[in-house]
Amino acid sequence: MAPIIVFDVNETLLDLAPIREWFANRFGDEPTATMWFGELLRLSFVSAAADQYVPFPELAASALATTAERFGASIGDGDISHIGGVLTTLSAHADVIEGLDLLVDAGFKLVALTNSPLETANVQLANAMIADRFDNILSVELVGRFKPHHSVYEAAAAALTVTTSGLVMVAAHDWDIAGAMAAGCTGVYVSRPGQLYSPAFPQPTLVASDITDAANQIAATYT
Repeated sequence: MAPIIVFDVNETLLDLAPIREWFANRFGDEPTATMWFGELLRLSFVSAAADQYVPFPELAASALATTAERFGASIGDGDISHIGGVLTTLSAHADVIEGLDLLVDAGFKLVALTNSPLETANVQLANAMIADRFDNILSVELVGRFKPHHSVYEAAAAALTVTTSGLVMVAAHDWDIAGAMAAGCTGVYVSRPGQLYSPAFPQPTLVASDITDAANQIAATYT
């Protein structure tokens, strides 16, 4: 049976350039969007390890406040609201629609799996005009832990009535691929500009330059 292809959302499918632009316009050189996203990931990892779930938007707001404070900048409710709005209106990377359509046409079942709340994910993918390519949209709300905790991938597999070995995780983050593979999934790493795969992690099953390349490699491997 063909595996189910599971996609991370933010940065893997959706282009974070508007977030980077907002940070540059709001703060200048520092803090950057990369600093904020790194702090957001740190909070999510600690949340998962400590088994103390806090919804991703709340962590994002906390990360923004902390990151700004480190550089002597202050933020208000308007900043938090604005960045939340930007996150829900991100466009898909230019390679995404072609890659997703290739997989759909080849008969694969596609699923999105995100750290964002399900409501946010539905809005994001709809606004990016790719929601209709997915058979399921899943959120870490299933288990109240964030990726890369193994329980997220296990819960996704259970929701899809397969084992984790029946999932192919596609992501632009090495920690997501490492977590998925540790849980028994196949891992396809998408090397978006600025992203590097750490040699500390087991190497991914496949490495692709973008979603279209990933789709071609997956189709060649499983059809």
